[in-house]
Amino acid sequence: MAPLVANYYLTYRCNARCHFCDIWALEPKQEASFETIQKNLADLRRLGVRYVDFTGGEPLLRKDVNEIFAEAKRQGFTTSMTTNTILYPKRAKEMQGLVDFLNFSLDGGDAETHDQSRGVKIFETLVESVQIAHSLGEYPVLNHTVTAQNYDRIAEVAELGQRLNARIWLNPAFTAHSNYNSKKNPTPAMVTAIETAAKKYSNLGYNKAALAFIEAGGNDTQNPRCKAVEAVIAISPNDELLLPCYHFAQKGIAIDGRLYEMYKQSEEVEEFRQSQGKLSVCEGCTVWCYLIPSFFKGLDKYWVLNQATYVGEFLARKRFLQRV
Repeated sequence: MAPLVANYYLTYRCNARCHFCDIWALEPKQEASFETIQKNLADLRRLGVRYVDFTGGEPLLRKDVNEIFAEAKRQGFTTSMTTNTILYPKRAKEMQGLVDFLNFSLDGGDAETHDQSRGVKIFETLVESVQIAHSLGEYPVLNHTVTAQNYDRIAEVAELGQRLNARIWLNPAFTAHSNYNSKKNPTPAMVTAIETAAKKYSNLGYNKAALAFIEAGGNDTQNPRCKAVEAVIAISPNDELLLPCYHFAQKGIAIDGRLYEMYKQSEEVEEFRQSQGKLSVCEGCTVWCYLIPSFFKGLDKYWVLNQATYVGEFLARKRFLQRV
């Protein structure tokens, strides 16, 4: 079966300093050229990928980001991007119509909470960015990372979304930094808070399969549900195939124009494909950006909940767009 999605890291550079993420602290290597990305996109099409999430770091820090998205659209991909919005007001016009799923990061319902979490003062820029996007006919979803620090304040985020005419997508944090908690898994209290808030506010969405997986204790290496290598292709800014995934990468293999052949024929890729979800670092994992694509493969309760989530969210966004 074809991989479902490419998580394409355009840059590890970031102009925010979020407490739950350390990507901004990485020492970035030389980023791939536009031509290299263009070739990789062509190989992704040959492999059957239809959806590319261009991520980072902060994607808008790449000067040629609009050209990259335009090329992806030319090749027929569905695209997504999440931005912290610092640069969006300056680059919104050139990105207009190039991003199918535009997401703005939101960490709190007020400036103090959001800015403290982001490590920079950008709340007003976020509000401005939503207004600019609407004026351009774009309707971004506000991605709210639910952490141990903010799970009891989801209602404030929902109400901000109502004021901004924006839907909110709730993502439970999964990293294990000192400001969060000592395990990969979000806490049960966070799961309950997400479910409770979503029942009260119609502009909130979340993945039902992801929460059920969290409640079950995450990935079990003896009976793995993760299909990170089979479902997702992760590419680094410096043109490496990351195996088995970005978050727990054990190896980065230089692509050098060979992405199609590597994914189809490489013994190293096959080795990681066979061990996906079984490595010691995979125990208890709840990294939803790899698990959610995994839930599309294999028929079980997570497949059912995942399908129900996306059908429900599609209908909810359709109703939302009819109102605005």
